[in-house]
Amino acid sequence: MFPTLNYLFNYLFGTTFSLEFPPSFGAMVALAFLAAAWILGKELMRKEGQGLVKAQTVQQKVGEAPNAFDVFIQGLMGFFIGFKLVGVVTQPELFKANPQSYILSLEGNWFAGIAVGAVFAWLRYREVKRKQLPKPELKSVALRPHEMVGQITMYAAIFGLLGAKIFHNLEYPADFLRDPIGTFFSTSGLTFYGGLVGGFFGVWYIARKQKMALIHIADAVAPGLILAYAVGRIGCLLSGDGDWGIVNSAYRISEDRTYTVVEPDRLASDLASTGHYYYFDAQKPEDVDHAYFPKPGYLAFLPDWMFAFDFPHNVNRQGIAIDSCPEHMTYCKRLPLPVFPTMWYEICMGALIFVILWLVRNRMKVAGQMFFLYLLFNGLERLLIEQIRVNAELQIMGMNLTQAELIAFALISLGLVGFLNAKKWESKLLKW
Repeated sequence: MFPTLNYLFNYLFGTTFSLEFPPSFGAMVALAFLAAAWILGKELMRKEGQGLVKAQTVQQKVGEAPNAFDVFIQGLMGFFIGFKLVGVVTQPELFKANPQSYILSLEGNWFAGIAVGAVFAWLRYREVKRKQLPKPELKSVALRPHEMVGQITMYAAIFGLLGAKIFHNLEYPADFLRDPIGTFFSTSGLTFYGGLVGGFFGVWYIARKQKMALIHIADAVAPGLILAYAVGRIGCLLSGDGDWGIVNSAYRISEDRTYTVVEPDRLASDLASTGHYYYFDAQKPEDVDHAYFPKPGYLAFLPDWMFAFDFPHNVNRQGIAIDSCPEHMTYCKRLPLPVFPTMWYEICMGALIFVILWLVRNRMKVAGQMFFLYLLFNGLERLLIEQIRVNAELQIMGMNLTQAELIAFALISLGLVGFLNAKKWESKLLKW
């Protein structure tokens, strides 16, 4: 696995750099937002051509004098960049020990922070001063929908990340109570559905502010959302962030990465010493969820890791020690028993759903149909994957269900009912 992109760089080029940065999951999340923004921009341009969304006339004041608060914010941004980045070079041992804690700490290079901050503030001041007019003027500017993609993405990112953190901590309250600050500000522990709900409120706010129909934005971003989901799951797979499946008891994996198919009766003895790595609420090794699934002969051309994987060098440092792990590596654990790599399955399903939505988007003539179809597919995808995924379960009406399953049922119901009734609801949806 590649918990940071530095690991991937070393793997590809045979280098031995020890800088544990940047986190691969965080990099993929950023790429996911960019992918969704790109799709949103394309779709808003298409909808503008169809006359479904229109440019807004806004009043902008030009030629104003430099604003002290604006210059201060730019300087503060420059201070943080210089303070932390130069600090990584001058204090590498602090950064390598715990990158997330270092970024959120008061450790860094103060001289570099002040110097870079001063440069950023001066550049901003000079830029605004150069455009200053003797008397500021008000100008009417046509703001086209696709030009607001950056603003929409920013609000969706802020509200989405906040929602993802809140939902994750609601799902695992014990972890949050154990370390509230560290858990909330860590780069791991993000729940997709929390991000979806939070992002919805962020987009709703900006849509109301810009007097745009929310449903048109939702339709436009639907293909991008599922593409972003697939890209984000690449980050989960690369980092081995714990979002994996149940044990595939048909396989054992040795230190030299050799896959061996074993008999079913091996599991009980193996779980007696390693079961604590695999369960959330189970109190006994025999309660660990597992499935015996050797690779079918007709899928012999596929690599074994697609069916059973032990996530070596996972970012959670969970499992047993890797004997051959080089000394310069921080992440040197692997799972003792292989599990289903559910992230890989979600990458494939997400990519397939994106292709379907992209191909049918021109056939969706009723506002809301595209978004409801996305909700339906997303719910079905998550409901399927939850059957072999490790997750905390809730006792509801005598059934053991995960939070994701409950939300998936809700999305399937809303997506199906909404898709079938989109024509009837269209006039009301356009008023949102």
